[in-house]
Amino acid sequence: MAALKDTVEFYWDPVCPWCWITSRWMVDVSEQKHIRINWKLFSLKKINEDRFLSEQYKTLQAEGLIALRVAAAVRQEFDDDGVGKLYTAMGAHWHHDKEDFSEAGAMEGILKACGLPEKLAAAAGDETWDKVIEADMAQATAKAGTDVGVPLIVLDGGEGPGFFGPVFSPAPTGKAAVELWDAIIIAGHTPGFFELKRTRETGPLFGERPTL
Repeated sequence: MAALKDTVEFYWDPVCPWCWITSRWMVDVSEQKHIRINWKLFSLKKINEDRFLSEQYKTLQAEGLIALRVAAAVRQEFDDDGVGKLYTAMGAHWHHDKEDFSEAGAMEGILKACGLPEKLAAAAGDETWDKVIEADMAQATAKAGTDVGVPLIVLDGGEGPGFFGPVFSPAPTGKAAVELWDAIIIAGHTPGFFELKRTRETGPLFGERPTL
């Protein structure tokens, strides 16, 4: 079992392109530094319920919620390893293939690609899974506050500091990915450090489509 310092909680919503980019960077870092990722659920639809959004964003974030319900069902049966595979397949489906989650047979196809039971697709329409998602979100906001979205990371197996980000496009890879992670660890553990930001000058750059 990985030590707390070598475990991170990564909160995600599959429809966020910035979160997708950061998640692939986190996977790269985890493989190089032997870090355990606990994949946690965070609904942009729910965090933005009381905020004004265009109909386009409401529709997009509703797609994320139905996918997260399936992820909650997968985690109950297959733990974080199953969720990690599922997020990879969902990200490829949504961001690279430009396909919706609500299309007939879409979720079954994603589950099949992961080697997971297709019957779990039924969770997409089951609102009882929302309580699982909300419980994860409560853990995230307890660490990083409510003025956040995804990507969101909590260090030290959920016991350490949490923060929104990092956000970049494209993500660094290889040695550069690890160097940035090491810097973030220092910043994240620095008392009183809250924000570092500049204006984005490019859209999401995903890199190659991942394979399972």
